[in-house]
Amino acid sequence: MTRTWFARAVWCGLAVAAMGASAAGAETIAEISPSQVIALAAQNSQEKAPVISGVALAPGGRLLATAGDDHLARLWSTRDGQLLRKLVGHTDWVRSVTLSPDGQVVATAGHDRHIRLWRAEKGEPYYATADHVEGVCALVFSPDSRLLAAGGYEHVVRVYDGRSGSPVSVLEFPAGEVRALAFSPDGKHLAAAGQGGVIRVWELARGAAVRDLVGHRLRVNALAYSPDGSQLASAGDERNICIWDLSAGKPAATLPVRPGKILSLAYCGPGHLAAGGSNNLIRCWDLGSGKELCRMVGHTGSVTALAWDDAERTLISGSFDTTVRVWPLKVQGTPIVSR
Repeated sequence: MTRTWFARAVWCGLAVAAMGASAAGAETIAEISPSQVIALAAQNSQEKAPVISGVALAPGGRLLATAGDDHLARLWSTRDGQLLRKLVGHTDWVRSVTLSPDGQVVATAGHDRHIRLWRAEKGEPYYATADHVEGVCALVFSPDSRLLAAGGYEHVVRVYDGRSGSPVSVLEFPAGEVRALAFSPDGKHLAAAGQGGVIRVWELARGAAVRDLVGHRLRVNALAYSPDGSQLASAGDERNICIWDLSAGKPAATLPVRPGKILSLAYCGPGHLAAGGSNNLIRCWDLGSGKELCRMVGHTGSVTALAWDDAERTLISGSFDTTVRVWPLKVQGTPIVSR
């Protein structure tokens, strides 16, 4: 049964629009429309609707969290489409939100330099870190939910206990700011990227840097590990996507440049990668062939965040256009991403 995501969702047609007439070279690339859209409302008539700077899914896709520049995060039920609650406590733009893989904790952070932890079941706050030196723009839980990593406008990555928020370690980053973080699927490694195209990978058991991946010249905004942990995808202001072979520490492939800076990445199963950018599009790539399979069209602002719902085989996106959109990856009724 198709899940109803939001009570105020706007139906935008079926999962698939007509095959797009746009082409890259001799290729015809499908254009997919969202199945559902939610447009966030302003708090009052004097304010604008909040941009979406982060999205996160709980295990099984039962709970969706969003973050925005109105100093709020929100929790949504994916079962009945209701807004469950607003997470109130930040005093500035909430840049990042993440849900622990065990479904127990929501973590939020942003320009007010605090990381706040919330009980996911009821949206109750129970911990806030002391001020960071600078704002935080990236948060990620380890796969076992035991650790929470945070990075932002300083040259370190801070690691906390994922339940209590207590500091665990500080990892030195070789550039001025961190824009993206990713844990390996086995939880043994943490990757960070940001200013100057730097990507550093640490082995967490030793707290030691094991590899710097060198290839990007400009800022990296997004990272994503493949489901088996053998590859790391990275992208940013250079507008191309690099797929790293982590056993060799070298690029295995570079996907072609497309218009727009890349701001978000998500693996959609083992062989497909979605990328959202500043040109308001999401592109889905087949990594085996290096071909662009489809474009998700409809956003009217930069696509800042992506989350893959493996249970429903759908992609969720957040954007500066103040909307969240749901994309079943199908072309003419045929799933692009199979189980």
